Amino acid sequence: MTIRTLFVGVLALGLAACGAETDAPAVETDGTVTTAGAFTELPAVPAGTYAIDPAHSRAEFRVRHLGISTVTGRFGDVSGTFTVGDDLGTLDATAVIDATTIDTGNEQRDGHLQSPDFFDVAQYPEITFQSTEVRPAEDGGFILVGDLTMHGVTRPVELEAEYIGSSSMGETQKVGFSARGEITRQDWGLTWAQTNEAGEALVGDEVELIIEVEADRQAETADAAPADTTAGA
Repeated sequence: MTIRTLFVGVLALGLAACGAETDAPAVETDGTVTTAGAFTELPAVPAGTYAIDPAHSRAEFRVRHLGISTVTGRFGDVSGTFTVGDDLGTLDATAVIDATTIDTGNEQRDGHLQSPDFFDVAQYPEITFQSTEVRPAEDGGFILVGDLTMHGVTRPVELEAEYIGSSSMGETQKVGFSARGEITRQDWGLTWAQTNEAGEALVGDEVELIIEVEADRQAETADAAPADTTAGA
């Protein structure tokens, strides 16, 4: 199948990235290059480790059918974690999508997408994303770069991402992000291609990805209490 849209897939992208202009020199760390001070203009994210809330997150895709309509699908099971420090430039994210939960609103089509013609979920039940770099974007958002593994193939992708904001429920700190991207399905071995009588492709090659994430900050792990060595009575 073609998946045309921005975890996972989660939901999750070859988009052009633009770095924000700054007079500060580039700083190289751990093999990646960020721009010193480039994230200071972006809203601050409460620092910590977060877990994706599956009930309030989604990973969707859109792809053309016969070049004249759009099929939209989603994955019902998205999970993952991410950490963020002083600014968005420190963001480190991991996401996992259960490919068997694909849903396009048509049972027959979903079965075909799960088959070896497309995702082959029996052999490749998960789609994963691991971030490798974060760059500021000119529009006030940021570019999230990472490795997308799907159908047994790992390739780099870029997502246009935005920090939506933070809130809380009780004592739980919550944050929200959205991301968009586009991939070419053949790059991940999803090469099924059939045409109608006029030679028009049933499924498009370009897939649009749409990702919305709400995540809960995790409590810091306390040091384990010392074992009680007092002998019992």
